[in-house]
Amino acid sequence: MPGLPEGGHYIVVDASSSHYVALDASSGHYIVVDASSSHYVALDASSGHYVVLDASSGHYVALDASSGHYVVLDASSSHYVALDASSGHYVVLDASSGHYVALDASSGHYVVLDAPFGHYVILDAPFGHYIIPFGLFLVVFVSPSNLLDFVTLCLDVVISFLGHLLSSDPTGSISASVDPHTSASASVDPSTSVSVNPTLSASASVEPTPSLSTSLSASGNPSASTLVDPSASAATSVEPSASVSVSATVSGDPTSSASSSASASVNPSPSTSVSVAPSVSASSSVEPSASASASVSVSVEPTPSASAAVNPSASASASAFSSVNPTVSPSVSSSVSPSPSVSIVPSSTISQVPSTSASVGPISGATVQAKLLILARDEYSAESGYHGLLGYGIPFETILVPQTGIQLPSLNSTASHGLYSGIIVMDALAYDDAGIWGSALTVAQWDTIHTYQKQFNVRMVRINEYPGPDFGVAISGSGGCCGAGVEQLMSLSDVSDFPSANLKIGATVSSQGLWHYPAVVTDPLTTKVVATFAPGGDVSGETAAAVINKIDGREQFVWFSSWAPQWSLSCAYLQHAHIHWVTRGLFLGKRKTHLNAQIDDVELPTDMYYPTGTTFRLRPADLDGHVAWMADLNSRLPSGSDFRLELAHNGNGDISEVVEPNGSGGLCTPDTAVYTDDVGPDPPLEFVKPLGTGTDAWPSEWVAYNWTLTCALGDDLTAWYQNPSNRDAYAHVSHTFTHYELNNATYHDAAREIQFNQAWLQQVGIANGARFSTHGLIPPAITGLHNGDVIQAWLDNGITHVVGDNTRPLLRNGQSPYWPLISNVADNGYDGLVIIPRWATNIYYNCDTFECDVAEWIAISSGSGDYTNLLDNARATNTAYMLSLYSDPYMFHQANMRYEDMPTITIGSQTSKMSMVMAWIETIAQEVSRLTNWPITSLKHDDIAQYFLDRMALDQCEPSVSYTLSDDGTAITHVVVTAADQACSVPVPITIPSGSATAAGGSIASDQVGSEPPIQWVTLNGGAATVTLNPPISI
Repeated sequence: MPGLPEGGHYIVVDASSSHYVALDASSGHYIVVDASSSHYVALDASSGHYVVLDASSGHYVALDASSGHYVVLDASSSHYVALDASSGHYVVLDASSGHYVALDASSGHYVVLDAPFGHYVILDAPFGHYIIPFGLFLVVFVSPSNLLDFVTLCLDVVISFLGHLLSSDPTGSISASVDPHTSASASVDPSTSVSVNPTLSASASVEPTPSLSTSLSASGNPSASTLVDPSASAATSVEPSASVSVSATVSGDPTSSASSSASASVNPSPSTSVSVAPSVSASSSVEPSASASASVSVSVEPTPSASAAVNPSASASASAFSSVNPTVSPSVSSSVSPSPSVSIVPSSTISQVPSTSASVGPISGATVQAKLLILARDEYSAESGYHGLLGYGIPFETILVPQTGIQLPSLNSTASHGLYSGIIVMDALAYDDAGIWGSALTVAQWDTIHTYQKQFNVRMVRINEYPGPDFGVAISGSGGCCGAGVEQLMSLSDVSDFPSANLKIGATVSSQGLWHYPAVVTDPLTTKVVATFAPGGDVSGETAAAVINKIDGREQFVWFSSWAPQWSLSCAYLQHAHIHWVTRGLFLGKRKTHLNAQIDDVELPTDMYYPTGTTFRLRPADLDGHVAWMADLNSRLPSGSDFRLELAHNGNGDISEVVEPNGSGGLCTPDTAVYTDDVGPDPPLEFVKPLGTGTDAWPSEWVAYNWTLTCALGDDLTAWYQNPSNRDAYAHVSHTFTHYELNNATYHDAAREIQFNQAWLQQVGIANGARFSTHGLIPPAITGLHNGDVIQAWLDNGITHVVGDNTRPLLRNGQSPYWPLISNVADNGYDGLVIIPRWATNIYYNCDTFECDVAEWIAISSGSGDYTNLLDNARATNTAYMLSLYSDPYMFHQANMRYEDMPTITIGSQTSKMSMVMAWIETIAQEVSRLTNWPITSLKHDDIAQYFLDRMALDQCEPSVSYTLSDDGTAITHVVVTAADQACSVPVPITIPSGSATAAGGSIASDQVGSEPPIQWVTLNGGAATVTLNPPISI
C-alpha cells in the first residue's frame, strides 16, 4: 500500500464494513499487527471467518471461527484451554488431562471448576443451591442447614470484586506495547465499535502434534498490569460491554517451571494495557511434537442462563481460587458475555511438561532393574524405539498409550528399587483431537516420570520431538524439513557422553525420507548439541539434530527427527548413540558386527544371463586374488577385524571338470560324473511334500563315492586347496554333491547328495580345514525345507543346520529375527532342523560382470543406472542390516568371484581390479567403518548356527540384571545377574563401558575385540551372580 513504511512494521485501520476494524487491510479483508520482523501478532479475519494470533516465527496460537459454532484456545498438547460454544450451549476450559476447569452452562444447570490432584472447587447452580470448596490443605464441608448462607457469603465477595472491576471508565482506551526496539500500539475508542461479524465465534487451531509448554503464576491484584511473553504481545478489544465471567486462578512457584513464566493480573483501571517484558521468552508450537506456549482470554456468547449462581442479565462475576502443586502452574481466564462480540487478548501461558521440584534427589543405595521402558502410540512407533535394543538383546518393556490415556505402570517396586533403567518416549505421545494436538499423558503423569528419573538417576530419550523451550532449543528456519530433493545431512558432533557406542564424529548420513526439525540452542546452560543437520533448504547454517539436556536434576536425550531404523540406514546408525547414552554403556546384551559372505556353487560352471550362451567357472587365479584382497581389507578395517569368505562346495563339479567333455584319459574310474534323471517338473516353492512320496532321481548304480584322489586332483581348482594356506584363507561348507533341487526329492536322493559330498570334501582335504563346518549345509537353491524325507536324511547324516532365504517369510522365525527357525512336522515335514536366516543380494548368481548384473537388476528388480547406482542401493540396504546387528549371512555365487580379467574400478577409497563380490563387500565394509570403529568379523557356518541358537537359548532363559548405586548416588558399583531359568545353558552377556569385573556366585569370562566395550560373559551356577565393576561407573 502506498506510503507504508518498509519492513512490515505498520498499522492500518480499515473500517470497510461495520463489522470489523482491520489493521493492515490488504484487500480490506484481514488484520495484521506486526511488532517486529519475526515476533509479531497477526489477527486475520479473511472473509470475516477467523482470527489468528502468531507469537513468533511459526510459533503461534490460532483462533478459528470458520463455522461460527465454537471457540477453542489451545496452549499446549494436553494442557490446554478449550472454550466450545457450539450452539451457545456450553463452555469447557481444560488445563490438563485431569487438571482442568470445566464450565458447563447447558440450560444453566451447573458449573464445575476442577483443579489438579483433587484440590478443587465445585459450583453447582441448578437452582443456586450450593457451593462446596475443597482446598489443598483445608476441606470445608457445608451442611444443608448453613449451605445457603455459605453460598450467599461467597457470592457477595465475588460480586463485590466484579463491581469494582466493572467500574472502569467505559470510554477508556486500549493499548499494546512491545519490545521498545520494534513496537506498535493501537488505541481504539470503545465508542467506535471495534467488532467482529456477530454471526461468528472464534476457535483455536494448531498445527499437527504440538507439544506446547511454559508456566505461569497468576494473581488477582486489581491494580496490577498484565505482563505477557514478548512473542505474544497485543490487545484487541471488541465491543466492551458488561459480561458474565467465571475465572479460575492457579498459583504456584514461578521459579519451579522448566520454562519461562509470566505473571498475569486484572487491571480494572479505565486504560487497560498489555506490557511486554523483553527478557521473557516463550513460544507456541505448530508442527508435530511441538513445544511452545501461548494463551488467550476469550469472551463468547452464552445461552441466557450461562451463569454461576448469578443473574445472567446482570453485570456480575464469580471467581474461584485454587492453590495447587507448584510444579503445575496452569491459569486461564474466561468471560462469557451476552453481547455477540469476541475479545481476544494474550494473557497467560500454560505448561505441558511441568518441572519437578529441585529438592527431589537420588535415593541413597538404590537398586535399579536394567530394563528400558518404551512409551509409544502404536506398535510401529514402539518398534522404531526398540529396534536397536533387539539387536543388542537389551531387555525392554513396551507400553502403547492410546489417545484416551493410560494409568502409568509402577515405576518402582519399593521406595529404593526402580523397575526401569531408562525411558524412551516416541513421537511425544501426541494425538490430533479435532485439529488440536496434545500428549496422551497428563501433567501429573509427566511429573511422576520426572521425579522417578531424579530419584533413581534414570535417563530419558525423546524421539521425534519439535524444538522448543522444554528442550532448550527453538526451531530454525521456516519449520520442518525436507521435501523431495532437499538434503540436510545428519552427523554426530559430540560423542563424549556415549563413548561405548564407538561411533565417529562428523560421519554424515542422509535425512532423506525423515521429516525433521532443525533447531538452534536457546539455553546453553542446560543444553548440549550432540548431532547436527548440515545446511540445506531454507537453512543456511548448521543446526541441532539432537541435544542432551540436564534440567533440574534429570537428563534427557532428544532427537528432532522422525525415526524408522526398520528401513533407514541413518536411524539404524544414530540409534546407537542414545542406546549407549541411556544405559551408560552398562546393559544386559552385546554387540558383535558380523559380515558373513557365502559363495555358492563352487566347482560348478554357471550359464550367464548376459552374454547369452556363455558360462563361467572359477579359476585358481580368481581365488588367489581374493586371498590377497581379504588380507588387505582386514588391514584397513578397525582393529580386531577378521573378514573371510566362505566357499560352499559341490564336489560333482570337480569330477565333471575332469571327465568332460571327452573323458578323463584314465584318471577317473568310473569315468563319468553323476547325472540325475528327469523325474518331472519342480513343485511350487513352498510345496510340503508328503512323507514317503516321490521318485528317485539318482541312478541306482550310484551307491558309494568311488573316485580316487588322483581323479579329483585332475581339476586345477581342486588341486589349489592342497596348499593349507590357500585352503585356510577361506571358510568351507557343503552345498550337496550335484546341486539337485530337493523340494520333491526322496530320502534316497537326499542321503546320496550329502554322503557323496562329505566323501569328496574329506578326500580332497577341505574337511580338514581350520574353518570347515562339519554340520552345516547350504541347500541347493534353498530347496528341501518343506520335505520331511530330505530333512530326515540330512539329520541322519550329521547335518543339523542349514541356511534359509529371508525373502521367504515361512523360513524365518516369527518370534524374533535374531533366532533361527526350528523345523516342525506341520510346516516342514520333520522336527529339529535348525534353519539360519540368510540375505539375498543384488549380485545375481548368473552374472560374472557388472555389465551382466546391472542388465539383470534393471530387468527383474526395476533398477536404474549403472553399477555405482546398484552398489549404492546395496549400501543403503545392507549397511542398515549390519548396523541393526543382524548376523545373517549373505548369498553370493561362484561366478561373482570372477577377478583375474576384470577391469579396474573405484569403490570408496580403493581403486583396483575387483570382482563383483569384492566391490559389494568393499561398499558395505567401508560404509560401516566410515560411521563406526566397530571391528568386522566373519563366522563359519557352524558358528553362525551356534550364535543364533545361543541367542535363542539366552532369551528363553529370561535373564535379568539389576544394578546398585553407591550410597551417595554418584556411581554404579555392581550388578546382580539372574534368570528365570537359573540353570541357563548359555552364559549371560553383560556389556560394561570399560574396565573389568569379578563375579561371586557364578563364573565370568571377559571378551573384548578391538576398541569395543568389554563383554562380561556370566555363567550362572543355579543362582544369582554378583558382578563387581572395576572401576565403578560414574553417574
